[in-house]
Amino acid sequence: MSQLTSHDTRVKKSLPEKYQKRPETSLATALVSATLATLMCYPLDTIRRQMQMRGSPYDNVLKAFTGIVEREGVPGLYRGFVPNALKNLPNSSVRLTTFDTVKLLIGASQKELQRLVDENREKIVS
Repeated sequence: MSQLTSHDTRVKKSLPEKYQKRPETSLATALVSATLATLMCYPLDTIRRQMQMRGSPYDNVLKAFTGIVEREGVPGLYRGFVPNALKNLPNSSVRLTTFDTVKLLIGASQKELQRLVDENREKIVS
């Protein structure tokens, strides 16, 4: 997940600053990041599934890749993408948005804690 959160952060930082901390922005950038990550990794997932099938003619990733492309073309690497995306992208988006929100809350609570410590330190010293 850390790789995905770093991509989400990069997407968010490309936006104007006034939009970066809004919850809907977080959800939208999470969706974009999760979609891009899924598009990039899905062919390897397809190859993995093909190699795990009983009676698979492929004994390594390179042979599986070339075999799928020869048999079905490049779209064959993305077979089943839409149902997979409909199932996983909302989950990934909510997870990244929750991570962002909790990170902001922890940062705010740390600042508040430090303010209270500093305030009470002054009272104790006086």
